[in-house]
Amino acid sequence: MKEFRFHGRRLPRYDHTAPFVGAARLLAMAALREGKQVQFRPPWLFLRGYVPEAAHLRVATEPIESYSQEYVLDLVAVTDASILTAIDVTAGLKETGVVLVNGASPVSLKGRARTAIADLDAIARRFATDLALPMAAATVALSGVVSQKALAAVVQAETSGRARQQALRALEAAAQAVAESKR
Repeated sequence: MKEFRFHGRRLPRYDHTAPFVGAARLLAMAALREGKQVQFRPPWLFLRGYVPEAAHLRVATEPIESYSQEYVLDLVAVTDASILTAIDVTAGLKETGVVLVNGASPVSLKGRARTAIADLDAIARRFATDLALPMAAATVALSGVVSQKALAAVVQAETSGRARQQALRALEAAAQAVAESKR
């Protein structure tokens, strides 16, 4: 079983899905498409605008029988680098775990956590997509929890026309950016 936590901030609006929640949802849908078992826990329903929040995701090939809210994380994805100063994102991370940070400059974290830094905001702006798409693609590239094909299939099912083409290009660009940051 692989466990993930996605950190971010939500806008104080109910008509907008936060990118950290959208990325976790896309990965959950891609895992379901591949026949895997999924537990997805978005943040609480009430809206607390601009406050650091987290969404959790578990993916396994066999039924997930744990309903615990204690996680042993394989990957932590951070959509807003300013969160790193507000909370300890490495809490619960495995020794072999990775922290994916959306940003352009190097970051320092507590402990020996491996980090991957990619400017996913720039990719989202360049391809006129939501930040959730590049964040999900980068997570897949780092963890291998699902295939890029499954993620692309989910994106194809949810978009159409020019938006579909831009979204698929954003997925490729994000995967490539993370691959370059690991070198």
